Amino acid sequence: MNPKEVRARRLYSDILTCFTRKQHLDSFQVFLDLLLEAKGRPLPVQATVKSPAALSRFLNHYGWSTRSVVRAMRQHAQQTLLEFWQHAPHQRPRLELLIDLTSLEKTGKFEELTDWMHVYNGVHGVHLVVLYLCCGPLRLPWAFQVWRGRDTPSPALLALQLLRTVPNQLLNSGRQARVHADGGFDSADFIHGVLDLGLDLIVGVRKNRKLADGRKVEDLTVRGSMVQLQGLRQPVCISWVWLYRNEEPEQRFVMSNRRMGGVHLARVGKRRWKIEGFFKTIKGRFGLSRFAQHSKQGVLRWWCLSGLAFLLCHLQDLDVPTRPPGRWPDWGELAHHLRVMLVFEVRRAALLLELDALDAAQRALFAPSS
Repeated sequence: MNPKEVRARRLYSDILTCFTRKQHLDSFQVFLDLLLEAKGRPLPVQATVKSPAALSRFLNHYGWSTRSVVRAMRQHAQQTLLEFWQHAPHQRPRLELLIDLTSLEKTGKFEELTDWMHVYNGVHGVHLVVLYLCCGPLRLPWAFQVWRGRDTPSPALLALQLLRTVPNQLLNSGRQARVHADGGFDSADFIHGVLDLGLDLIVGVRKNRKLADGRKVEDLTVRGSMVQLQGLRQPVCISWVWLYRNEEPEQRFVMSNRRMGGVHLARVGKRRWKIEGFFKTIKGRFGLSRFAQHSKQGVLRWWCLSGLAFLLCHLQDLDVPTRPPGRWPDWGELAHHLRVMLVFEVRRAALLLELDALDAAQRALFAPSS
């Protein structure tokens, strides 16, 4: 395989073009190196090349375009999906759009983030609605929105806004795309909005949700039943699974707009948990929740670069065929390979500057005297 065609290297090269000034580029490489350590604490004080103040200015004050970085990541994700489908024209996996809300707990004072800091489900901090694309082995973070509290657009409406950012080229390329969400997104507005977009839907449903005949969802006895929920304009198929995480088993319900067998619907509904693995990885390995910036711009840039580090490691994992199937990626090992690549680029640039300086000194030393 040509190293120049590796997905991770190609994405890294595309991101570098977003920084037009050398000062910005150097700070980006240093901060990305901290993220790629994959230890979950990319603190600027741990940098050895740039000072913490320089990295703070890079995140909060420098005038580089965050939108250009996000646009490059999305374009690369779209290109990766299309290339993946081209290599499997007859066995094309379904595109799954996973939506969920994750909370980044914060206890300190963030004056500029006052309208972002709220309490949701007993957690005080910033709450993000995230859209995550899955297709076969591909795991691609796509977009996120910040929930700004009561009397603002709900997480369900924010999720619909995220779904509208996915290009039609991806939604209409092969099998019908499917949206997965948990019980917090079972409102009628969200369900109708997804169906109006022409997408299939598998979403969790509360056990006390009422049917059109007055019964509750928990009163159903046959998995895979087609029932009419109050507030919905079409019947849905409902099934359930039992979770044995606590002493008492917990019954979780899931519904779909398609008629599916009860066992099959329960099995497909479990795919939503892929996004939980993403949250655990990006928080525990790439420091998504470790932001301590004093401006919204700094926080947004922190989140974008954390997602970039995750995407680089995931693409690097796809390019390494030696990993046994079914094993969870060793993010530390993958991050090490990317850091080696990054350090090589930095040292190569420094070596070229040193050689140029040495060549100039030799020319000055052996120049003919006048």
